[in-house]
Amino acid sequence: MTEMAKTLLFVAVAACSLAVAYWMGPTSEVQDFDELIGTRLNQFELDVAKRLKIVKFDQETASTREFEVAETDGLWSIPSKQGYPADAARQMAEAATCLIDREVLRVAGKSANDHEALGVIDPSSSKLDSKAEGVGIRVTITDSNDAPLTDMIIGKAVKEAEGQYYVRNVDQDVVYVVNLDPDKLSTKFEDWIEDDLLKLNPMDIRRVKIKDYSAELHQVLTSAGFQMRVQWDRRGEMTLSYDSKESKWHAEQLQQLDPEKKELVDYELAEDEELNEETLKELRNSLGDLLLVDVARKPAGLSAELKAGGDFLKNQDAATSLMERGFAPISLAPDAPPEILSTEGELVCSLQDGVEYVLRFGNLQIGEEGETASDKKSGEEGDEENSETSDGINRYLFVMARFNESMLEKPEPTELPELPASEEDSSETASEEDSETKESEESAPGEPASAGGEPEDKEAENKEAEEGTEEESTPEEENEEETVEKTAEKTKKEIEREALIAARALIEKENVRQLNEYEEKLKAGKEKVAELNHRFGDWYYVISNDVFKKIHLGRDEVIKKKESETEATDSNAGPGAGAPTGGLPGLPNLPIGGAN
Repeated sequence: MTEMAKTLLFVAVAACSLAVAYWMGPTSEVQDFDELIGTRLNQFELDVAKRLKIVKFDQETASTREFEVAETDGLWSIPSKQGYPADAARQMAEAATCLIDREVLRVAGKSANDHEALGVIDPSSSKLDSKAEGVGIRVTITDSNDAPLTDMIIGKAVKEAEGQYYVRNVDQDVVYVVNLDPDKLSTKFEDWIEDDLLKLNPMDIRRVKIKDYSAELHQVLTSAGFQMRVQWDRRGEMTLSYDSKESKWHAEQLQQLDPEKKELVDYELAEDEELNEETLKELRNSLGDLLLVDVARKPAGLSAELKAGGDFLKNQDAATSLMERGFAPISLAPDAPPEILSTEGELVCSLQDGVEYVLRFGNLQIGEEGETASDKKSGEEGDEENSETSDGINRYLFVMARFNESMLEKPEPTELPELPASEEDSSETASEEDSETKESEESAPGEPASAGGEPEDKEAENKEAEEGTEEESTPEEENEEETVEKTAEKTKKEIEREALIAARALIEKENVRQLNEYEEKLKAGKEKVAELNHRFGDWYYVISNDVFKKIHLGRDEVIKKKESETEATDSNAGPGAGAPTGGLPGLPNLPIGGAN
């Protein structure tokens, strides 16, 4: 090759290199990315968002946790919780709003090499392990056809820039800075549901029955197959009623186990004992705000009333599912159908409308399936109110409802006043009395007349008749006066009778109204029970173990020693009691007049 050819070759190579450098050089790249500043991400209408999926990475367990909520036929549910109904309209709107129409403030990264530092590594990546750093939160929103509206990874917060975060689209390496509030992207189960499980007003509670026991459940292989064996620790039962007028609890029945008889026997409060009103108040309020933290679907074949059918008892997997959570189908009496027995006792809560809630407490659930360790940590830092449940120890709960008609007072009908006898009845009675009088006069012996006295009597009668002829009224006048008197008397009786009839009609109407009102209450109560059992029927519920401690009380929590007179006086006296006299009100240690 000649020198000229070599020179031309070098020139050609240099030209190609220069062209490549120009094409891929930083000037062009920066210019392209700068054009992205001010553009908008995730531009879609709020009402088209029908499914939200959030994926997080738990570094401690090197596993991903998914939370998903979706709308189908207008109803929201949580597929990641086996389709549990969601109260998600508001929460979904907030989650979508925090991602819609985000303005790009600046470009923070241009290649995958920047992802770890900015915290936008995909949590769904199969390459992650417990040492992985910089893993973000993946948020996917789709429409009714599962077409993606956004599929974005949210990374770390930008230092010294409140409300700004690093984000990137899953299929792109470029990292943007945008304003958003990731707190709206909650994966806490209770944030997406109606977490008030019982939906009751604590002021409606009229009675609670606490069955205080523990039970160990064992499966034993017998000739008839696997059967349940129970070891009881029955401590007692307490039935307590609440008087809303007195705002006070009363002990209806207290029972404790007699070790010798091996059965529950009644006992009374001692003279120095009383019910602990503060503890019972906390019990009542906790029932009115019984918050869920998790759910799990019950095995098929178990009805809302917690009765176990014959097919269910033959299902070993279903029985195992129950036992793992602290429940088992047990026949509590000979020839009785199997019912669900719980390991940590029961509570029956009765309302004034006749609705009763039966709560059965099972085993502990360690950790909440919907939360990662980082979720719990952030919850502890950001919400002191949740500090009680930050240990993640929860308890399984079975809930059912039933109707107790005796809780409703059946109205006693008011007796109707008796009507007076009618005119015909009065006439018949008067005729009978006249005939009886006449018969008695005829049957009575006559008195003999005195001799010679008859003419004198006749003369006197004639004389009186002559003298009073002018004063006596005629028979017609007498009949007229008698008629007027009878008419007035009859009118008065008729008025009284009509008034009684009207009063009876009002009483009858009120009796019917009260009875109809009572029957309406019966109907409403039974309908409410059916609605509740429809909602409770398919699910194990999970509550905080701290809440369990407030609503499952033993004798030592329910009954306390009475305060002595000295203790009561001290507690009522207040902080200024016992201070030297002569001080200023509110400043007991400051003498009047100052120091001498």
